[in-house]
Amino acid sequence: MLTAGPTLEAQMAETQRRTGMHPAQPGPAAVEMFAGTRVDLTYDEALREAAAFRPELIVCEPFDYVAPTIASALDVPWAALGISGSVPPELMSALRGRWQQQLDRYSLRATERLAYLDPYPAFLRQEGEEPEPDAIAVRPVAFDREDDVFELPAFGEEDRPRALVTFGTSVIEPEAEEATARSLADSGFNVIVAGSHTPERVAGHVHRAGFVPLARVLPWADVLVSAGGTGTVLAALATGTPMVVRPFHADQPWNAERLTRVGVAETIGAFDDSGPAAAKIVATPSYREAAARAAREVSTMTPLSEIVPVLETAVLRHGSEGR
Repeated sequence: MLTAGPTLEAQMAETQRRTGMHPAQPGPAAVEMFAGTRVDLTYDEALREAAAFRPELIVCEPFDYVAPTIASALDVPWAALGISGSVPPELMSALRGRWQQQLDRYSLRATERLAYLDPYPAFLRQEGEEPEPDAIAVRPVAFDREDDVFELPAFGEEDRPRALVTFGTSVIEPEAEEATARSLADSGFNVIVAGSHTPERVAGHVHRAGFVPLARVLPWADVLVSAGGTGTVLAALATGTPMVVRPFHADQPWNAERLTRVGVAETIGAFDDSGPAAAKIVATPSYREAAARAAREVSTMTPLSEIVPVLETAVLRHGSEGR
C-alpha cells in the first residue's frame, strides 16, 4: 500500500480553517474539502508515488479529485466506484467547478472517465432520475474478512427479536449507541452493538461486539439500526434486512429518504425512538417483504468478478488508441 497526504482529520481542520464551516455536511465546505483542500495537500506527493508505481488504471471514489488529477497528469485511464446514490446537481456542479480550478492551476486537461461502477440498485432512484451515462451496475456485498473470529453470544432469552446496531466507521458516538441499544432492549429485543466499543459480554440483553464484519452478523438480525451510511445500507439490502435509520451527516439523510420511500426502513430523529420503530418493523410484514424484494434485485446485479475483465478490456482499448 502506498500512502500520500495528511490524515483526514488534518484535511478537515484545514478545510474548516479556510471556510469557517465543518465539511461533514453537503455544501461549500464539502466542495472545498474534496476538490480543494485534498488536492492542495495531497496531489504533489501522490503524483510522485503514482509516477513511481506506474499504474495502468486508477480507480477512485467519485468525490476523490486527487486521483483523476493524477490520471490527467500521467495520461492513465480511470474509473470511479460509487459510494453514494445521486447527489444534487448543484453540488456536483460546484465540485466540478472547483476541480477545474485545480486542473487550470496545474495546466492539465480532464480526461474522460472509463466507467462509473454503481453499487446502488435501480429501485433506490427517484422517478425520472437517470443513471450516470457510463454506469455499470455492480453487486454490493456485506463486508467480510476471513481472519475475524466472531461467535454469536448467548442472551438467555433467545425467543426475543434480534436487533443489530452499527453507526459505521464515520460516526463515533458512544452515547448515541448506548441510548439506541437501551431503547431496543427496553422494547423487547436482544441487541448486538457492532462498533467502536471494546467487546463486552451480554448485560441487560445488550452485547457490545466491537468491530464485526457485517457479513458475520447481519444474517442474525431481524432489524438493523444504523446511521444510513452507504456500506451499511448496501449490506443490509444485499441480505434482505429491514432497517431503522437515524441519519447524522453527509448523504445519510438522502439514504434514509430513499430507504423509507421504498418501504424497507423507518427514519427516526431521536435515539430513544429506535426501539418502537424496530418493534413496528418486526410486527409489520411489509418491511420484511420489501427487504426480500430488494435482496432479490441486488442479487441480479453484476458481481465484481465479472466487472474486472470489462475494465481490463477498456484499459487495453485506451492503450491501443493512445498509440
